[in-house]
Amino acid sequence: MRLWHYELIPTLSRQHLLGQWREVLAITGAIRKQGEVNHATVNRLKDYDLDHLLVYIQLVKEEMNRRGYRTTVKSQQKLIDDVGYNWARPLPYHKDDQGLVTLANGQALYAGFHDDRYLLQNLYMMQEKADTDQIDWSTWQAMVASMLAVHPTLPIRA
Repeated sequence: MRLWHYELIPTLSRQHLLGQWREVLAITGAIRKQGEVNHATVNRLKDYDLDHLLVYIQLVKEEMNRRGYRTTVKSQQKLIDDVGYNWARPLPYHKDDQGLVTLANGQALYAGFHDDRYLLQNLYMMQEKADTDQIDWSTWQAMVASMLAVHPTLPIRA
């Protein structure tokens, strides 16, 4: 299980974006069944209000919609059952010009978790995927260019 850094969502390959949708469904299923997540890469979600996950889900859903991907009725119902996701009225959030997301209460999305360090870790994982042909080199280059436009001091290059 993994939640890619939310700033990467618009740059994820088709495979990784759809995989991220499956991950959020698995995470919400764990929350429903066990009351919380229990996996090393997502245990930090326990430190945040559920609103953070609901906004994250909204970001993934919006990117899928932008690309023309549709969610199934089954997955929509799962989110309703698992975490009370409101498809008609998702939680409001603000995204600034640089893609930084804040919740309606002013909190940065996953502040202290989805930070520059976590972004860099995610980029290194994606670099390995590019190096091993798991994502197209052009996808990797676009991802790096997009992140460097917002974070010019990140020590990573395509």
